[in-house]
Amino acid sequence: MQQQPLQPLALQQRISTIDIIRGFAIFGILVVNFTVDNPGVSPMQGRTGIIDQFVYWPISFFMDDKFMAIFCFLFGLGFSIQMLRAESHNSPFVVVYFRRLLVLYLISIVQDIFIGPSILEAYAMTGMLLLILYKLPRRFLPVLALLCFLIPATLSIINIKKEKQSVNNSISVSVNNSILDTYTGVYEGEPGRLTIITREGGKLFFNQRRGKFPLITKSKTEFIVEGSTAEFSFSKDSTGVVTGFVVHAENGSISTRRKIQMDIQKAQKLIAEQKITRQTYKDFVVTHAKSIWSSLKNWSWREFIREDRISGVLPLFLIGLYAGRRKIFADINFHRQFFHRTMWWCIILGVTGITISTGFDAWNFINDIKPGSYSALIRNLVSKSWELGAMILALGYVAALTLMVEKIVWKKRLSFLIPLGRMALTNFLLQAIARTIVFENFGFGLAGKIGTFWRLILALLVFIILIFISHWWFKRFRIGPVEWLWRSLTYLKFQPMRIKQPDKAEEKEDGNI
Repeated sequence: MQQQPLQPLALQQRISTIDIIRGFAIFGILVVNFTVDNPGVSPMQGRTGIIDQFVYWPISFFMDDKFMAIFCFLFGLGFSIQMLRAESHNSPFVVVYFRRLLVLYLISIVQDIFIGPSILEAYAMTGMLLLILYKLPRRFLPVLALLCFLIPATLSIINIKKEKQSVNNSISVSVNNSILDTYTGVYEGEPGRLTIITREGGKLFFNQRRGKFPLITKSKTEFIVEGSTAEFSFSKDSTGVVTGFVVHAENGSISTRRKIQMDIQKAQKLIAEQKITRQTYKDFVVTHAKSIWSSLKNWSWREFIREDRISGVLPLFLIGLYAGRRKIFADINFHRQFFHRTMWWCIILGVTGITISTGFDAWNFINDIKPGSYSALIRNLVSKSWELGAMILALGYVAALTLMVEKIVWKKRLSFLIPLGRMALTNFLLQAIARTIVFENFGFGLAGKIGTFWRLILALLVFIILIFISHWWFKRFRIGPVEWLWRSLTYLKFQPMRIKQPDKAEEKEDGNI
């Protein structure tokens, strides 16, 4: 059979339920990004007002990480829909989808530089793994998804034990106090993001807004944060003067700090008051551009198998791929029993996992116990309970919302989400832009100045604006602006955008993010 080029999905072929779920995910991501997903807003970090707590705990329990997990699931679902379409048309799939991921990666770099850190890079990277796994027998996909979470989690626990033994062995490493004194001082990451290194006796301490953490000596220039596997490595210039340090975090990420000339007491006051030295947008862009360039220079194939991607992103991609290959959204009524079982099991198991983690945080807050007082193993187990619970509960939300939308009355009530879902990538970037403008200090600079209640109010206002923008846009255009760019570069052809004959024109749309 002759191959046909893969084309965008026609509008009438879109599944409105998926667009509603995607719009719902955008709402949750926006609320979380404006509220609990920020430093200094939790009760454990000093926001002890009753109203702020009343907002913080429910959002943290029911929304934090769950809606991003839904977005992640939909990515895998969209992958499978496009794959099945390509097979049915005998069209080349791998090359087209590779270009799609490459364009998404480029979009993520642009977002990272001009807006702020992006999850889209992880999607693009992990999406490459789907090109290797997508032909696995369908029944293996849920099992593989579970293994992708459990194996890194188990290895992480094993590494903690090994690291603890290494730390115990390194305690005997003795470093002269005069050498330790050269590391003390004020360090800066992004402009205004301050870190202080102090010495008490023969030990260094790492001071940030989150608290004060002791550093255990590993060598004359390398230290480990007590109770974790995070590692500090100090750097010096050719004359031996300390210039900064590199942090290898527990999640595999790498960040740098440079030493600056600032009085420690002044820096402590700035940190205590959560004040940040004002920076310009140019500073913001330059800092992020340098970070991107540094990561690109040091890039390796290990980026594809980072623990946070294998255990946090790939499982949801695989579950989405499984759902798409079973075609459960193509005939929801036929799979109603499957959705019912999924909803109840996922809600029960997901709530259990989230309750363990949230209960741990609440207990520590009520009893004024610092998380650092627990062993790294306990904190790791609690963290994994949260991560697994969030993913499972997200799938429960998807099943519940699908069943709800099958009822005509609810489909009408939630239909306002369809335009948001049709241009989900555009809205994802717009909410990120709004967050940057509102909270970064070259904008309104509200970070650290308002609690979760007012953050929630701002999030709802931004969401209303996104609704109006989305509805206005689709009265005039066939496709969202970023989606148009993504699609045009993917298919190497400018896609039709403006609506010329709204009542008669065939409107073409792509698959799912």
